[in-house]
Amino acid sequence: MVDVYDEVMRAIWDHNLHFGLWTSEEDQSPNRIAAERMTALHIEKLGARHGQRVLDLGRRVGTPAFRLAEASHADVVSLSPLAEHVARATARAETLFADDQVRFVHGDPHAMPFPDDGFDAAWAVEALPHLGDRVSVLRELARVVKPSGTVVVSDFVQRRPVAQAALDGLQPILETYDIEHLPTFGGYPKLLAAAGLQVVELLDLSAETRKSVPRMQDGARKHYDALVAAYGETARQYLDQLLSPHALPPGLGYVLAVARA
Repeated sequence: MVDVYDEVMRAIWDHNLHFGLWTSEEDQSPNRIAAERMTALHIEKLGARHGQRVLDLGRRVGTPAFRLAEASHADVVSLSPLAEHVARATARAETLFADDQVRFVHGDPHAMPFPDDGFDAAWAVEALPHLGDRVSVLRELARVVKPSGTVVVSDFVQRRPVAQAALDGLQPILETYDIEHLPTFGGYPKLLAAAGLQVVELLDLSAETRKSVPRMQDGARKHYDALVAAYGETARQYLDQLLSPHALPPGLGYVLAVARA
């Protein structure tokens, strides 16, 4: 079964499906370099090392999990709520000869199939927005990570309150991309605390990620006809919502949070 979202995003963005990080307005790095830079920042903040067991709360085909395993030499277990993503990622791990270090598991992020304190660290690279109740998932991350273990998450937020009219215009886009709502940057520490996590660092990367959506829109325009021809109305829906004038309202932001269990 074809994952149309995956095919669309690979065409218009990169194989690494999370936002990119640019160092300045003058930085014209390609999307792939910017996305790899963002992965590297997550890896740095997680601080995993050889001999540790790390949980990746993932989606799609596991690119960040492979990068983490390669950089840290830790053992990585990646949990996804979709069985087809697990099957594809597992096949990719075998192709890359990484299946002895990165393992993909199907399970509910709100009721993870792992015992308490089973991991040294955990991360969720832009996974939380797509999983419903963030506190429920974060509470599970806190449960399965050992006391004082590091938890790193990145998320889409309202950097400052977005006007209701803009939120109304944004809502169909959020629904298309399976995002339930956008928390505020200022309220993020309370959200983490409600899950039993202690904030260590809260990075506002709104400026550094700002080029991501416009770059995706450039790719959507470039590949629109070919993608719709190949994947039909589902592709058209993804592309049309991304190209909507409501796709990037003022105040939309990006947070990277480092916490302790």
